[in-house]
Amino acid sequence: MKAYITGSGIISPQETHSNSGFPYPIRDVVGNRLCCIEPDYHGLINPVQLRRMPRILKMGLASAKLCINRAGGVNPDAIIVGTGLGCLDNLEKFLTELLTSHEHITSVLPFINSTHNAVAAQVAMLIRNHGYNVTYCHRGFSFESALDDAMMHIEEKTARHILVGGIDESTADFMHLHAYLRYWKEPISNLALLTDKSYGTIAGEGSAFFMLSADPAGSYPVAVEGLHTFFTPDGAGLPDIIPEIDRFLNSQGIAKHEIGLVLAGINGDADFDKIYYDLSRDYFTADTGIAYYKHLCGEYYTSTSFALWLGSAILDSQIIPSVVQLTPPGGKRLNKLLIYNHIRNREHTMILLSHGEI
Repeated sequence: MKAYITGSGIISPQETHSNSGFPYPIRDVVGNRLCCIEPDYHGLINPVQLRRMPRILKMGLASAKLCINRAGGVNPDAIIVGTGLGCLDNLEKFLTELLTSHEHITSVLPFINSTHNAVAAQVAMLIRNHGYNVTYCHRGFSFESALDDAMMHIEEKTARHILVGGIDESTADFMHLHAYLRYWKEPISNLALLTDKSYGTIAGEGSAFFMLSADPAGSYPVAVEGLHTFFTPDGAGLPDIIPEIDRFLNSQGIAKHEIGLVLAGINGDADFDKIYYDLSRDYFTADTGIAYYKHLCGEYYTSTSFALWLGSAILDSQIIPSVVQLTPPGGKRLNKLLIYNHIRNREHTMILLSHGEI
């Protein structure tokens, strides 16, 4: 099972929407929440529609349009989106209005725009697409579920080009409620995320879309080779996790020494980062490089969509930016990259990328 990335569009807390490669300079923010840098939407979305469009829909439609443009304008056979929280901000507005107006709705727009599948539906209407259209909301597995569905369609040859996205927004209420669960650090610089050994991390958000195709584009294509998700109970350690990694790598027909770089979901939380460091020391070989990404985008349910964009950019350029590198690889060409992430040691996900000459 293999799907080629032929285009991408991403809006994130870094200046990624206007760059085809890695963004410079890197944004340095002091706080515990990273918000997206948004583009001028007028060149991507009809200004009449923009007036009443909530922020998450703007980000989703714009990143999807950027992806389609960079993929040569192809109209996909399917649109599949993963989101952990959906259009949470609009849902909060709708429920608040329902409460304050004693169940008399003054406008249907907040309700229409509050559903989880609003982004996928609006993208379809924007590009006049009548194909398969599905949204997955599986917490930390949301983007991987969308990606898995797309790859199965390509493997079964029921679609050749599929637009896959991962999107989540951060809201004030979400921040407030999860603060009680020790999710967030005290305000710090996002670039100093790993030097602070306290509990918690920084919140993030983003919208990333990818055109997955059955056929490669260019002489050195980046491909998604496969993915794997698994759930562990509280307190799980390496004996629970290593067999799952072995099972995944064996299913892909590769050995762990073939992985040139692991892009890990290290987020600065002293309670949960130990797993990544233990795997780096006790499982992966000395030639395998380790990189991280959540200091650039923050923690959110579909942050692996940002990691997929970053991993594909690293493979395409064969350059690992120093700002994401923890341990350099052994000097060999990067042909295999593994994205490994977990949400508080419960929901674990792995995505295997490859890069090679046709």
